[in-house]
Amino acid sequence: MIPLWKLRREWASLQQQLQAIPERLIGPARQRRLDARFPADCRVQDGEHPLTGKVAIFLVFQPKGLSESCRQTCEHLAALGHSVLLVANHAVAEADARRLGPWVWRFVQRRNFGYDFGGYRDGIRLLQHWGIEPEQVVMLNDSIWYPVVPQDALLPAMEASPAGFTGAFRFVDPGGHDAEHAGIFLSYFFHFKRALWQSEVFRRYWADYVCSSNKVLTVKRGERGFSRTLMGAGVASEGIHSRDRLMACLRVLPDEELRKVLDYAAYTDEPLQRSGDALLAEPSGSPGWRERALAQLQAAVDRRNPVSTLCYAAIRWMGVPYLKKNAGELQVRMRRQYLRAVAAGDLPHPGEAVLAEVRARTPGA
Repeated sequence: MIPLWKLRREWASLQQQLQAIPERLIGPARQRRLDARFPADCRVQDGEHPLTGKVAIFLVFQPKGLSESCRQTCEHLAALGHSVLLVANHAVAEADARRLGPWVWRFVQRRNFGYDFGGYRDGIRLLQHWGIEPEQVVMLNDSIWYPVVPQDALLPAMEASPAGFTGAFRFVDPGGHDAEHAGIFLSYFFHFKRALWQSEVFRRYWADYVCSSNKVLTVKRGERGFSRTLMGAGVASEGIHSRDRLMACLRVLPDEELRKVLDYAAYTDEPLQRSGDALLAEPSGSPGWRERALAQLQAAVDRRNPVSTLCYAAIRWMGVPYLKKNAGELQVRMRRQYLRAVAAGDLPHPGEAVLAEVRARTPGA
């Protein structure tokens, strides 16, 4: 029998696909009307942090108030030398602006339209409107808790990369492999340098981008379209993390650590869950156990998002410094495993505020 959560997911997807049909027709004219009111429709408020050569466009949607983890993200970005342009798809309370002000360069309040790429676009266009030409730009959203580790190696790796365009995670369809222009970068964390910022392909993409509050179109035009446009133009790119890089980390682990990776895996595929449980029931030294364990892990990350499926391994061994907030079944199961690993001391404690937020968003935690 098909699980109820899967039926709900498929029904929601079908609704979005049907709603995308008229949206394709009305979107361009609506975008022209919205652009005619730019930047007047954006309310801008200064924070206390100075402008530097590195800017972080941080898109948030927290209409009930900016969380402590949001403040911690701003503090972390500021500590790494970034001036945070916090773009909120809602009004920002004065108390929140005062509380986050020491780590934010400017707050932008905009209407809740276009999901993350709508906010990203306004952030980019505002910087262009103000005549600011950053040396480096980080673009991220609050669909992740970041950072959840004491030492963040992700952002320094992005800055040090010879590539002008980097993403936290390169997603490649099963059967494909990590390569400079393969797949896409997932939309929750990008980094690009001044040469790309000033390039015609970058500026044309954002000038022509048509915002939508339809998820199907936002994924197609935004998450997929952005990466494919830049990579298709030959822009040098690097995904700091990927399925191939995760599996390379796992292949050098000792058997007992592989057992721990299996123990903390999150599955929504019942056959994979059963085969994973069977491996855990065997002694690690059983003939062929290691090969079957690696095959199990490869099958799991081929089937679903690697960072969500193998959260423990991604954080512990690949250096992923964030945790997804999604309400999807896989991400809920992932967070339960994450909380187990933190409680056992196998993953670093993210701090009481973040831990409380993780628990609050994890049914059954």
